[in-house]
Amino acid sequence: MKNKFSILHNVFFLVLFLMLLLPASAQARKYSPIELEDQAQAQWHINYASYLIDIGKYFEALEQYDTAVDYSPVAKTRVNAMFGKAMVLSTFLDAPEKAADVYRMVGRNYPDYADTALYRLGFLYYQMDRYDRANSVFRQYLRYFPKGKFKYQAEAVISSMQAKQEQKVEQKPEQKPEEKPGEKIPSKIGKEPTLRVCLSRKVTSMIVTTGTGKDKICTDELGCGRKYKVGISGNKLTLDGKVVSATRIKFKSNGSLKVSYGSETKKVRGIIDVSIRKGKLLILNLIEIEDYLRSVVPAESYASWPAETLKAQAVAARTYAYYQKKHRTHLFYDVYADTYDQMYGGVDREDKRTDKAVKQTSGQVMLYKEKPILSQYTANSGGFTADAKAIFGAGKDYLIAQKDSASLKGKMASWTKKYSSKDIEAKLKKIGISVPGIRSIKALEKGPSGRIVKVRIKYKSGSRDLRTRTTLGSSRVLKLPDILLQIDKTGDYYTFKGRGWGHGVGYSQWGAAELGKTKKYDHILKFYYPGSSIKQLW
Repeated sequence: MKNKFSILHNVFFLVLFLMLLLPASAQARKYSPIELEDQAQAQWHINYASYLIDIGKYFEALEQYDTAVDYSPVAKTRVNAMFGKAMVLSTFLDAPEKAADVYRMVGRNYPDYADTALYRLGFLYYQMDRYDRANSVFRQYLRYFPKGKFKYQAEAVISSMQAKQEQKVEQKPEQKPEEKPGEKIPSKIGKEPTLRVCLSRKVTSMIVTTGTGKDKICTDELGCGRKYKVGISGNKLTLDGKVVSATRIKFKSNGSLKVSYGSETKKVRGIIDVSIRKGKLLILNLIEIEDYLRSVVPAESYASWPAETLKAQAVAARTYAYYQKKHRTHLFYDVYADTYDQMYGGVDREDKRTDKAVKQTSGQVMLYKEKPILSQYTANSGGFTADAKAIFGAGKDYLIAQKDSASLKGKMASWTKKYSSKDIEAKLKKIGISVPGIRSIKALEKGPSGRIVKVRIKYKSGSRDLRTRTTLGSSRVLKLPDILLQIDKTGDYYTFKGRGWGHGVGYSQWGAAELGKTKKYDHILKFYYPGSSIKQLW
């Protein structure tokens, strides 16, 4: 009796918790246990999408929002996920027209949220400086929703646009230098960018010394020394135990700096910039991008790989960092120093072979239609790169599905995992998905590369359609390395035979290692990012 009471007690509080996840307007309707589970999953994926945006995983965030839309039985939750997707598309993926399509879809399919969708559409065009289009949408909003909750905002933006147009002064177009026959006018070369590399934002103390132990460390405000300990007292920085008035401290040296925080120690070039954010130390390494790459390239590839592969990796890594810098101007950092972005080990990770690759490609960036590409990597494509739209829910013309035979010759090309029905049931139950008595697991939807995007699980009392990457195959459940796979059942066991390692989109690192034996680096890059070009930017 005690156990039965305990079970009922736990079920009661589980249902109560799940109900709290539902919007207030939705709680009037009765939801089945499966719908409550689905709603909890949807909310988890929305929250996880926010985290992924913070660490620069924009495509992966889209995938989470789409999963939430698939799972949630609540209109408001689905709409919130779609609005999140539109924000990522317009802000981080240079795809405002795709964001506009999302707003239009919400307006068509969810009448209760049409006013918000239409206002956001108008504001999107306003941010794009497409004032004629924005003006048309805002006036449409005022006609359709004369008492809408964004009425005054729409009127204010219309007035603002009118004022800007009245103040606009015609400017003479910039005269381009004449190009003589057979002579190509060189592109303007800019200044090498400095990156803000986030080393940590989770510790409350750090120690900085010089990399050699001989050079002095200097700060603009506090003079020079050989070793400093930085901490926090209340909301103030401390230096060697004494509270200082400075809100941030920058440490410089003629040589490298050695910084220790938590369990980490790194020797770095450039400047260490320390401040307080949310009660913790924000430790940034301000470093020129080419010096940054000297550490990243050997961490993202093997220095023993062919020289052309290393050059391709250098350009891809440079492009990734430059893209993130351009899209994170509103944040306090450009890139993280770990796998959230690119592995950055500091001076000790540098290698002469990869240094040479960085130097030989210095300033070269991959562009598509004159904009830096988001150079996605995968460890191994498994012989076929994935289409970004099929995997993430939104694509790029240079991230397509295509045969990649070279990757099959590299490591991590194939793998096998085996689970019993009970194992799978238990792992799904652990994250809140009930499928008692699994009868079959079959592919429901495949992408152009053959990757299984969705599966259908039939069990004793019904069936569930799940996304493979974000649910069944995710790190929370079966931890499948890739979704380019086949599923076989023998008795009570399921065997997942797969190829590839990672999401499969873009540059295959092991494929590039093979191609580098016979192909030049520009060929490798243009193969994995078709339609793109390499340009010297600094």
